[in-house]
Amino acid sequence: MTSWQDLLGDLRGPYVRESLQKLEDALSLLATLDRSPDNVEALARLVRRFHGFAGSGTSYGYAGVTELARDGEAGAVAVQRAGRAVDQGERRHWRELLSAIREELGREHAEHPVEARAPLPPPSAPRVLLVDDDDALREAIARVLQPEGYELGIARTQAEALQSLDGLLPDALIVDVLLPDGSGFELVERVRALPGGDRPVVLVISVLAELVDKVEAILCGADGYFEKPVEWDALLRRLRLLLGRDRVEAPRVLSVEDDPQQAAFLRVVLESAGYEFRVCPDPTTLEHDLLSFRPDLLLMDLLLPTMAGHTLTRYLRQHDVHASLPIVVCTTQGHPEARVEAVRAGADDFLLKPVEPGLLLSTVAARIERARFLRTLVERDGLTGLLTHTAFLERARALVARKARDAGLVCAWVMIDLDGFKAVNDRHGHPAGDRVLASLAALLRRRLRQSDVMGRYGGEEFAVLVEGLAEDDAIRLVQRLLQEFCLLVHRAPEGGTFSVSFSAGVALLDTPDLAHWLARADAALLAAKRGGRRRVVGARALPAADRR
Repeated sequence: MTSWQDLLGDLRGPYVRESLQKLEDALSLLATLDRSPDNVEALARLVRRFHGFAGSGTSYGYAGVTELARDGEAGAVAVQRAGRAVDQGERRHWRELLSAIREELGREHAEHPVEARAPLPPPSAPRVLLVDDDDALREAIARVLQPEGYELGIARTQAEALQSLDGLLPDALIVDVLLPDGSGFELVERVRALPGGDRPVVLVISVLAELVDKVEAILCGADGYFEKPVEWDALLRRLRLLLGRDRVEAPRVLSVEDDPQQAAFLRVVLESAGYEFRVCPDPTTLEHDLLSFRPDLLLMDLLLPTMAGHTLTRYLRQHDVHASLPIVVCTTQGHPEARVEAVRAGADDFLLKPVEPGLLLSTVAARIERARFLRTLVERDGLTGLLTHTAFLERARALVARKARDAGLVCAWVMIDLDGFKAVNDRHGHPAGDRVLASLAALLRRRLRQSDVMGRYGGEEFAVLVEGLAEDDAIRLVQRLLQEFCLLVHRAPEGGTFSVSFSAGVALLDTPDLAHWLARADAALLAAKRGGRRRVVGARALPAADRR
């Protein structure tokens, strides 16, 4: 990867050529003002020309251009605000500034040359640990994974695997069920219990083909199960999908900027740091860009051709969907009034052009990190750590949309309700009830896959979306969870212990209709409660009238 310093050096030549063309345009605007000193449009365009030079000069190593252009912009803006005609002395002074800018751009070496840095090292390859004592299988998997760029480690036994895991956890594990010194299921459980053990992708391989073994793999925390002889293409597709899912998506930055040179500078700095970057040169297309690009942060110039950046910022803050979007003002207007107006409009930060790349990157990173953290707080239930009702429904809605595109998608909605939970709170107090809720959430996280969506639906109700299992298989999985949960012992504050059970309903996503899917899961749960509680009921077993 080439550093932004190198890339900016490559852009300096085009910057000078384009700037010289813009100088000719600025001089023609002054000629217009000579003929019509009160020409408002010509003055506004001249302000933007000075604004562009002021914002980009230092970025490309021409600090003198920035200083001269700031002088011109300040004077032109003052005339603009006064609403008067431009006098002869002002026009003469601006011509002198433009002439000085031409001389600065004509220098063979910039005042502050951009130093090149060594390229950044490429990202490390995903590390996969294979735990299997079959020599032929190890050779086969090496032939599959190594051409893909994966770094493959080998362990023959559970003991060797645990020893290798004593340091840094791999990105993925492929584990045989039958190991010389124990069960692969036990190894997966021990991995999931390690600090950070919820992160690695775990795939189980085995000669065992019974459904009970596949369900056991899910319960111990595996993300996939493949029978021997392994279909390597299918395993590789699954591994790619899961590793790609766990990778953090590159943050997206949208810049409302009509100056191509400033936009080029922002693109070079941000893309070299790993950000996705898009420019919105026309404020009238901003809503479309927000919907199509879905940025994590917005860079907002204040001086724009059709409307002020303050106005745009204020407009965005009036809409709930953009209320949490970080907005960083990036402008040449450094006077206190501009900062105050930006804050009042709803901006989160204020950067003065030409912005130093390090400051730009640190500001963008900090604002995006904070926004993502706040989004996590909003999406996660504070007690259980599971998704909130709203966040869970968003994931369900996304699956329904996938179903509309892919009729072969198989996914079950599991609705869980704790039995007699009000009595637990009444008898043992709300803190004890909270511990019961937290224990069920912990069981779900421990026994279900990383790809399964888990949420606290409300009160003592939980919901889970399980992909890839038919209704009967999902019912068996939840029955195993029910058995294990009923065996948990909860301590009462007054002494003694107690246990709790739950009822559950399971419904398969059969049509791309969220309301219908939810209604069927609710109906199955209601049938489980009416049937005596402590049981799991599938929607398919309901009477026809209740399945609608």
